[in-house]
Amino acid sequence: MELKGGDKIILSNGAELHFLGISAASAQSYTGNFYFDEFFWVSRFAELRKVAGAMATLSGLRRTYFSTPSTETHEAYAYWNGDRWNEKKASHKRQRFSVDWKTLHNGLICPDRTWRQIVTLEDVVNHGWKHTDIDEIRDENTEDEFLNLYMCEFVREGESAFNLNILIGCGVDGYDDWKDWKPFAPRPMGNRPVWIGYDANGSSGNGDSGAVSVVVPPSVPGGRFRTVETRRVQGLEFEEQARVIEEFTCRYNVEHIGIDVTGGNGEAVYQIVKRFFPAAIPYTFTLSSKRSLVLKMLQIMRAGRWEYDRAERELVAAFNAVRKVKTPGGFITYETDRARGISHGDLAWVTMLAVINEPIGGEGENERFTVMEF
Repeated sequence: MELKGGDKIILSNGAELHFLGISAASAQSYTGNFYFDEFFWVSRFAELRKVAGAMATLSGLRRTYFSTPSTETHEAYAYWNGDRWNEKKASHKRQRFSVDWKTLHNGLICPDRTWRQIVTLEDVVNHGWKHTDIDEIRDENTEDEFLNLYMCEFVREGESAFNLNILIGCGVDGYDDWKDWKPFAPRPMGNRPVWIGYDANGSSGNGDSGAVSVVVPPSVPGGRFRTVETRRVQGLEFEEQARVIEEFTCRYNVEHIGIDVTGGNGEAVYQIVKRFFPAAIPYTFTLSSKRSLVLKMLQIMRAGRWEYDRAERELVAAFNAVRKVKTPGGFITYETDRARGISHGDLAWVTMLAVINEPIGGEGENERFTVMEF
């Protein structure tokens, strides 16, 4: 079932469920129990909470917030840990909020009279859930990703290369905002040109989790990029991976393909792809090339020139996994864990491999590079 902001469902008992968008201008004007889904992943949370929460002002009505955690820099974190409540109190009236798993795994009413509870994947499995292999989930994710996505731990300040509030602010409702996007059509973007980034994985499921990202470039200089589709690729030989890319060239009017050939099967995939798409570009990740990719992405984010559909939660998590690090020689670069058998922010890197086809400083140019050498 497809739901959009403003849709309504009437249950058999007459109760109405109203699905509202996350715009402060539209998430209001009703009265009833209020449920805020994935609130750690929306932009301008404080403003939205203020206007939307008023719908449950009457006594007896509930306000329920539930979400996977994002980072400590998100606006909602100050509400979660009690800082927002305490800042309105005189110093002698402030109280400590303990918001760790040990305190909250059974649920607790905190000083602000709000019930808080943390439920991790391990909690669910220990209570009888038998449909998830927790060891497999651990193997597929880095330790940081596992703790953030499945153990309800927040990403600490200063660790991510991308500011989460800016990143979340780039999200849009694709169904409402992209009138030319038909995700289930044979040609989702019609004849509109797209750029593709690809990161090849190891063979037989033993290597990295590969990924592909489809980005619609701006139609005018300085316009917006749109990430309209992403896909993970796991356990495919390099010939099959090349066929995945070929499938995308049949569904989209592909103008650029950038392929990461750093180790693994990338070079083999590239050699096959260039047979049916000679303009494909191989990229070898180095300290300087990764800096260029990240700086270009930061540039278009700050300029409000990138959009993705908010349903792409894995894409947001992938960008959060990109870290700014200093090498032993004192150089600044960016990396994620590329150990075998785990995800490493691949959806972020392949998106950047597509976007970099507009070089840094080239947003006003009519010409686009077809070759890049690092």
